[in-house]
Amino acid sequence: MKIMKKKKSGRYSVRNVEKRKKNRREVISYEDVPLEEYNDERTQISKPAVKRIFICLALIIVLGLVVFLISNSDSLTPDRISNWLKYDVFGSHDNGYPVQIIGTSINDGNFLCDGDISYVSDTSFESLSSTGNEIGYNQHSFAKPVMCTAGDNVLIYNLGGNGFVTGTKKQLGSTKDTEKYIITADINSRGYYAVVTEADGYLSKLFVYNNDKEKVYTYSFAEYYITSVALNDAGTGCVVCGVTGDNGSLLGAAYVLDFTSEEPVATYPLDENIIYGVEYLNSSTVCMVGNSSAYMLNIGASKLSQVEYQQMELTAFDIDSDTDSLVLSLSRSGDGRKCSIEYVNRDGEVLAVNDTDCEISSISLYKNRIAALDNTTCYLFDTAGNELGDADAGIGAKAIRLENTANAYVLGINEIRKISEFNYYKDEE
Repeated sequence: MKIMKKKKSGRYSVRNVEKRKKNRREVISYEDVPLEEYNDERTQISKPAVKRIFICLALIIVLGLVVFLISNSDSLTPDRISNWLKYDVFGSHDNGYPVQIIGTSINDGNFLCDGDISYVSDTSFESLSSTGNEIGYNQHSFAKPVMCTAGDNVLIYNLGGNGFVTGTKKQLGSTKDTEKYIITADINSRGYYAVVTEADGYLSKLFVYNNDKEKVYTYSFAEYYITSVALNDAGTGCVVCGVTGDNGSLLGAAYVLDFTSEEPVATYPLDENIIYGVEYLNSSTVCMVGNSSAYMLNIGASKLSQVEYQQMELTAFDIDSDTDSLVLSLSRSGDGRKCSIEYVNRDGEVLAVNDTDCEISSISLYKNRIAALDNTTCYLFDTAGNELGDADAGIGAKAIRLENTANAYVLGINEIRKISEFNYYKDEE
């Protein structure tokens, strides 16, 4: 029994406790064994049994570790382990790259660089500064998100669903719903946006809104299923591209629309071509990239210039409106390897060709520099076709985006990395 002591005599003094102890009868446990003897009884475990227990526990821990390593093998890269030690274990907070992705997956087209890095994962939209600091963050509930940006303006839509949202890199607005499923959409630098949906009685329908979210134009397409749209910067017109069936083949077409006119200003046939991307280079020139050809459309001169792929396979492309140019990666072997890099101006002229042995999965154009991603290596070229250098892109690299002529961002499986220095083959002149 524990004896409580106080400095002053009283109820719990040592003297009173001793008196009560003399008169106390022996307390018996439920088994008629004195508590003193009961408490002294302890179960003795043999040393061999203890050894077997430790061995079993060690086996359980090892098996659990093996299962964890197998199930997370894709994530346990040297870079990921280094970042975990740096940021999670040692608590570093330098807000630099690499930056962990919020979500589990990002498509190549949802990883954009427009001064800042913006991306949409399967769960979230995030915008990051050049130093890796968060500019804006929003969650979404879209099953197949697709992102468009222009300056500070952002539009994200649910491909094949009914929802879309607009806003800025700092803050998105509330989600809006369309009556029919969304096919494609676009936004310009003034905040005007266009949404193309399916339609009853038609193949597609275009809706255009101004920056006050007021509807300013609609057009229904009866002959072509629209696959891509681009708004001009003024918000006065757009170009839409679509496909239609013809005896088992898909024929493409481009519409030029003026929002002051009920009918298209012009329509251009694009042969057997599905347009993947369309973008205004300037107020009168539009670049269109398809599966079998690319085009430069001069709206003012009503001139359409075609860049044929010569039976090569398109593996990647990038459009640069700052230099009114286009870069294409075309596989000569037809299986994504041995890619030729072609640099095209706004008149549709191929100014330079570089035949490489690379398997290019992503390409980026910035002024007079071209970055091409080949597995874990990023190669740097100039627009004259010269190979300048390379850099390590890291394991699991999926996409490359040039920030300027010297730096690039890499989209990995679980993180965004930054290339701050290339290994130049010789000093630049």
